[in-house]
Amino acid sequence: MIRQQISGDGMQEHIDYQIEKYQFRARNESPRLMRQWEDVMRECHDTGAGARERLRIALLNVDYVTSFELPFRLLLTRTPQMIDSVRREWQLSQKKVVFNERQRGCVYSLQNDLSGVPDSFSYSLATRIRRADSYGMTTRCFTDIAGQVKAPTARLKLALESGLIVTTRDNLSGWIQRIATDMQQLRQSGMSVISGDVGVSGTLTGPPCCFRVLFLIYATKYCSVEYELWPDFC
Repeated sequence: MIRQQISGDGMQEHIDYQIEKYQFRARNESPRLMRQWEDVMRECHDTGAGARERLRIALLNVDYVTSFELPFRLLLTRTPQMIDSVRREWQLSQKKVVFNERQRGCVYSLQNDLSGVPDSFSYSLATRIRRADSYGMTTRCFTDIAGQVKAPTARLKLALESGLIVTTRDNLSGWIQRIATDMQQLRQSGMSVISGDVGVSGTLTGPPCCFRVLFLIYATKYCSVEYELWPDFC
């Protein structure tokens, strides 16, 4: 169990996550890519790599990576900005592709020839994450919102207007994606949102891959957040 706190004025908020299951898979992934990703995860664990270094390790060791999988495999936030920072150092090849038949994104690689890269990818995410905070807001609050609203930005807006504190940990549950982009749209529309961050260590991708990860926290009021995690899943 790891507990970290963001200090600040106002009411103190307590958020607990108990992660019982977290499985991200690429359908029809080749044995070669599977081995490459296993090597990446092992190296990230052994070196205690930070976010940018995890991306560098993946690009150096995997034939190609996709914009869809990076947040789930490597627990990255602000992935587009991170890719841009790497571009200033390395020359990346890029190919536009489709994920799960509807979502557009990109493939990135240090290799020049991407002709052998598929035009579409299919991923599955299976999670069982129990969430509760000091106000009694549980995972059910988020699943209810997901059932009411389909558009990701609208889901996020409704969650914040309902008084929920949203973190990028909630993003990994699959109820909303591209949280940074959606949050930017809400702010541009005039919604006032406070943000902060907290570092958490734990076996977030299953043993033996233990990272220290920065999670962003969003709320409509200023508060300090005490973050508690039970990394008891594999």
